[in-house]
Amino acid sequence: MRNLGVLSSLLTNRSFSTNKSNVLVYNCKTKIKEPLKCNKLLRWYVCGPTVYDSMHIGHASCYIKFDIIRRILENYFQFSVFQVMNITNVDDKIISKARALNTDPLLLARNNEVEFIEDINLLNIKQPDIIARVTDFIPQILNIIQNLFDKDLVYSTADGSLFFDTTKYKKYGKIVKVPEVVPHIFKRSNLDFALWKASKPGEPSWDSSWGPGRPGWHIECSAIASHYFGSSVDIHSGGIDLLFPHHENEEAQCCAYHNIDDWVKYWIHTGHLHVGDNIKMSKSLMNTISVKELLKSYTANQFRTLCLLSNYKNNLEFNESTMDVACGVLKKFDCFIANCYAHLNNYNSNHTPDITLFKKMNDIENDILINLADNFNTSKALNLLIELINIFNKLLTVDFHFNCSKLEVIQALNLVLKTLDSFGINLANSKFKSDTENVSIINTTVNFRAKLRQLALQSKSDNIKKDILKLCDTLRDELAVANIIVQDSNKSSIWRHQKVTKIQVKEN
Repeated sequence: MRNLGVLSSLLTNRSFSTNKSNVLVYNCKTKIKEPLKCNKLLRWYVCGPTVYDSMHIGHASCYIKFDIIRRILENYFQFSVFQVMNITNVDDKIISKARALNTDPLLLARNNEVEFIEDINLLNIKQPDIIARVTDFIPQILNIIQNLFDKDLVYSTADGSLFFDTTKYKKYGKIVKVPEVVPHIFKRSNLDFALWKASKPGEPSWDSSWGPGRPGWHIECSAIASHYFGSSVDIHSGGIDLLFPHHENEEAQCCAYHNIDDWVKYWIHTGHLHVGDNIKMSKSLMNTISVKELLKSYTANQFRTLCLLSNYKNNLEFNESTMDVACGVLKKFDCFIANCYAHLNNYNSNHTPDITLFKKMNDIENDILINLADNFNTSKALNLLIELINIFNKLLTVDFHFNCSKLEVIQALNLVLKTLDSFGINLANSKFKSDTENVSIINTTVNFRAKLRQLALQSKSDNIKKDILKLCDTLRDELAVANIIVQDSNKSSIWRHQKVTKIQVKEN
């Protein structure tokens, strides 16, 4: 049944709601999904890298997943997100690595920080509003330590280091069930953690009331987040390995410092990236792949698609098989977009719009929103896009035209483009939207080849037909070397860009 009378209302009046309170997020503190509520500005602190080496794709997957969540909150639910990320640029690992390389620890950290920023840009990760180096916040760190010291929550050890006394803070263990308290060599409890590490020869140090030293790990994030957000943080995020002790310790010292019961409203964590047999990617296991190594074989869009295919809090398998799936999904999107452009540019459709098809697209768009509101279910959202594409592929004729109206093609194309763009799939760099000059050259070449094929197919001479078709096949293969894939039908040809190669995990 075709009915144009209600077409306009279907296109303009969406049934979905973008009410912020509809968004559910899994809170690692309460272990349930909760409505995401905040004031005008959502304050989000991201635990950033310890820059003692290059970022590997295990780290990258974490930042990509948070980037996807941020984009969903901003693009679909109109949250105003203000995001702060720390850079840990003084740390035991940095000092150890610098000693091995016979270089200055702060210089090593600075060089790796620059590379980290380059890598997140290569992966199309939106930079946080503030990127804060730990060494720029020594006064704030010392202020918090002094406050906790005055509250009798800090003690010093023989070497002059300062530790937070978890036995005196009765709410310790709020986020996770902490291990049993057992005797320790120099700490009062095995759960106590360093706030200030006494200076050692050859290490960076700063003056304090307790003598020269440097910050402990956990106090760094607490000081930076408190500096920007005060006594209340909406979202605090990191990899699941940071849940304990790092985030437990942050929550404890900040609640004590601010005299509050809860410092962070929502703790969210990503799963690990595995490289086969549930083995976590880790520098200590020497099984890492750097971002630049990844991008030699896969695109940023392909790796992001892998991250989109599972929920952010689940572990993620990175191997040839899973990347084949991700590449295949992205290829499906690319082919559909290319088909839509080819149809809209080269075909005059006389089809009347079908109200049932518009309703189906409207339902799919609503369902995408519903799933994104349910703890950012991007996997289901991608499956819904694939459902949409499959519907239109059934309408695709042998000559790459759709057996429907142009308005319906435009609606479907816009939904796919908008959704992928909202997830951070960088359509601006996609090959089907290359610069005008190159597209024109490729179009001319493919069209000329298509005309030659038609002449060959119409020729009465088998030898001429064979020779021309062989030349056409040669040109097609040469274009494929340049990542230009030509697809032929009986009467026409279309093209798209495609690059899919493999990557090997380093063993050492």
